[in-house]
Amino acid sequence: MEELHMAASAYYRNASNELRQRATEFFNSMDTNGDGGVSFNEFVQFFVQNGYNWIDPNLFRSLDRNGDGTLDFFEVLTFYYILKTRGVWCDYCRICLMGLYFTCVACFDNARGNTYDLCSTCYGARRHQQQHPHHNYFLDSYVLLRAKAGLPLLAGAPNLQQALVQHAPNISQQLIFFSFLLLLLPL
Repeated sequence: MEELHMAASAYYRNASNELRQRATEFFNSMDTNGDGGVSFNEFVQFFVQNGYNWIDPNLFRSLDRNGDGTLDFFEVLTFYYILKTRGVWCDYCRICLMGLYFTCVACFDNARGNTYDLCSTCYGARRHQQQHPHHNYFLDSYVLLRAKAGLPLLAGAPNLQQALVQHAPNISQQLIFFSFLLLLLPL
């Protein structure tokens, strides 16, 4: 969660005034009593009112970095970043994939908006062989992005994963642009 907090803070620091205003409006929409913090009840109320069907009971505690029982602006900013950028779920166990995860290369190449993604636990246990036996090449999210961009995994080293994927020109720019657009969209 710390890495997500750092990413959200970095985006915020480098954002336009308009994007910063949207983040403030998002925070204010969750802080329904206006006390400058989001309680657990306000957090749950946000999920219910916005039709989200997943409430991880540990998410609030993970976001609450100082453990005071309320989320301050930057803790909510991390949540906002998660909502905008982490809409990926493990196709086996259905947990939200907020960190590193594995994607079927063949499905990614033919995605049409739908990939086959697994958490590290499910991929490590080879659970894809039960539900997804026809595709055997998976890359983690970091390696997939580097491979699609045609970049080496290590400086000066050949990209051995390139043999597993069909090169798609400019996919990295498209993914970065798509991620940026998600941050611009209002909830």
